[in-house]
Amino acid sequence: MSTNCAPLPNQPATEPVTLRPATLSDAEALALVGAATFLEAFTWMLPGADIVAHCAKNHTPEAYRDYLAKPDTRITLAVTGADVPVGFAMLTAPDLPTFNVLPTDIELKRIYLFSRFRSSAVPVTNHPGIRTAQALMNAAISDAQQLGRTRLLLGTHGGNDRAIAFYRRNGFTEAGTRTFKVGTQECCDLLFALDL
Repeated sequence: MSTNCAPLPNQPATEPVTLRPATLSDAEALALVGAATFLEAFTWMLPGADIVAHCAKNHTPEAYRDYLAKPDTRITLAVTGADVPVGFAMLTAPDLPTFNVLPTDIELKRIYLFSRFRSSAVPVTNHPGIRTAQALMNAAISDAQQLGRTRLLLGTHGGNDRAIAFYRRNGFTEAGTRTFKVGTQECCDLLFALDL
């Protein structure tokens, strides 16, 4: 049996990234990137069944369509090549039940990016000289300010040292904790706040 498969091109050392606002038509892409980057980030600490259960509940096209339909949601999508999604930053109305949320607060609910796009060698075409993660953070801060918010909140796992260092470099300060479930696992997040 013969095949007519052409050889694959060599994978480039770097792929330029472009940031753009997400729309309702991006819901499937957001769900895919959300689940895949969550898996990539937490394989070291969570059982597979709990990661799968969490993603099946929280990273669905319907969930992202619901977010995008809300007036306080802003999502900046990072894409390469022919609009291939590799990460995103998502602002939403705060969902922090045990935290003293103010009317002018907004939550950076997610800032996800595949690890191979975090390098300084990855150019961001519409944000020259800035790493992709920083460009996503800058977009989230800008969106929060355009919405008239005065404080940006976020939560991250207390053992996620790389993320915590990134948030501190961006001026966030620790503001509390929250607990939540990922599958059957009880997890604890550190909460951070940034005055805008």
